[in-house]
Amino acid sequence: MEIKAELKEAGKNRNWKEGSFTVEASLLLPLLIFIIFMFFCLCLYLHDRSVLVSCASELAGKGAAAKYETEEHLEAWLEGQAAGLAQEKLLLLHLTEASAEVTGSTVTVSYAGSTTLLGGLEAREEGSAKRLNPVNYIRNSLRLKKLIGE
Repeated sequence: MEIKAELKEAGKNRNWKEGSFTVEASLLLPLLIFIIFMFFCLCLYLHDRSVLVSCASELAGKGAAAKYETEEHLEAWLEGQAAGLAQEKLLLLHLTEASAEVTGSTVTVSYAGSTTLLGGLEAREEGSAKRLNPVNYIRNSLRLKKLIGE
């Protein structure tokens, strides 16, 4: 009789321990899934920011290399290229702005994007490059050499 009572008691403890594991797992699993989801979204966000920086720098470099284009023509061409270059590479952000500004000495390309996940993350990235005119640089160097008397 006593053995049967001890076996029943041991069975109750074992069932209670198995049930407590289920309760603990049901409380921790949603938290763990949420943390993994946040980490995944942040990784995608950082990827998209690096894509925007890369695209802005690439287009600014291309614009700076176009030596003989007028500022208006170059700016229109860069704005046309900007949206297409970044849009297909973004994974999380939606491109909200792609603009270019060309002055006599610099080319600046800027991007802005946003997402509704994680409280509405936004990104604004910019790349710029100095416009060089190697022909004028060489001519001015030769003029300076002649002035010095070499």
